Amino acid sequence: MAKDNTKFFEEKNSWSLIKDKLLGYYLVPYFQKVLMTGKPIFYVDCFAGKGRFEDGNLGSPLIALQIREDCLKRTKRKDKVGAIKTCFIDLNYAGELKENISSVNPVYDKPIVISGRYEEEIEQCLQDKHDNNVFLYIDPYGIKALDSNLFDKFQTYGFYTFEMLINFNSFGFFRDACRVMNVDYKNDNALSDLDDLVEYEPTVVSTSKQSEDLLTRIAGGDYWKHIVLDYRNKKINGYQAEKRLSVEYKQWLKQRYKYVLDMPIRLKEGQRPKYRMIHVCDHEDGCFLMAQNMQKQKKELFFTIQQNRQLSLFDMISDYTSSVEGELLTKKEIRQKVEESLKQIPHDIGITKFLAIFINENGLICEFKMIYDILSELTSEGMIDIIRIPEKTDKGHLSTFWEEKKGQSVIIRGHRP
Repeated sequence: MAKDNTKFFEEKNSWSLIKDKLLGYYLVPYFQKVLMTGKPIFYVDCFAGKGRFEDGNLGSPLIALQIREDCLKRTKRKDKVGAIKTCFIDLNYAGELKENISSVNPVYDKPIVISGRYEEEIEQCLQDKHDNNVFLYIDPYGIKALDSNLFDKFQTYGFYTFEMLINFNSFGFFRDACRVMNVDYKNDNALSDLDDLVEYEPTVVSTSKQSEDLLTRIAGGDYWKHIVLDYRNKKINGYQAEKRLSVEYKQWLKQRYKYVLDMPIRLKEGQRPKYRMIHVCDHEDGCFLMAQNMQKQKKELFFTIQQNRQLSLFDMISDYTSSVEGELLTKKEIRQKVEESLKQIPHDIGITKFLAIFINENGLICEFKMIYDILSELTSEGMIDIIRIPEKTDKGHLSTFWEEKKGQSVIIRGHRP
């Protein structure tokens, strides 16, 4: 039975808090960095909701507006008005959203509020933004709104930069895929209790060609059918099916966009993810910033929200790490992957671009500090050189920084035979 969502906006649940933290933490450095391009930013919350919950918690629109106002106050850019335009789309709550926005009283630019469906309005919103930095936050009420045809179109619009943060309900999708192919999943622990996977507007499917076409349009291909068949034939279980579906979905996105990262959103380590937040962009800086953000959220998710969690033995051993997927890896395994990535690069490369390529290929399998430590080891062993600009600090000491920002860069130079 579908969950009663009439009280959807009464109280902000833990899952929404985490999603909005992931968004909010990222928007601060995103706005700050992209403002430096001198090109306007167009930020769109595609399923905006009311903007505020009845318990007083802010929704994603007001969170974004507060961050925008703060960033514009701090920037030295003279043409602040219009530097960051915001657009909020919602089918059911546009009126209440306008009221909640007016209570904030934005200083720099009046947000655009559109009453309608994202999939029907977004192309009109973006048609004249060809030279803008565009960011779409896509947190849909149901999976049916994730139309892959739109994602294909977005890359043809000629934006200056383009990023998306997508909430993909992967377990919900696979559950519906089983229904469409008439495959029983009810005795599988991974799929048997999904009523808590709240969708304000649940997707209704059946064993029909129409539903098959719908899922194929959402997924960007019919690869999901092979996953369901392997599940039906007991070659994989529900958890493995969801993981494979997520990997295939990211691979489809990577055929269109350069960098794709995802983070499973769960409240407890080892628990089924509630959703997967997927970040898509075409520039290494965006990939690096989001990876930093996801790593920070992983720490907060595992150690702050889980207040009763005890440190395990592996948490206290520096040679072990756990990925955002909860997989345990050794430093030796990470080093092997770093060395493999370096072999694929036939020239000097900046550290930011290297890290973006590494995590795009391997996922968020460790924190950047471990990679920095491994690169230091490879340098001391004479396998690579690390070139920092400037080479020395103002006091004449050798530079030791790793992060690239204005006025400083880090180059990895491999030793070729």
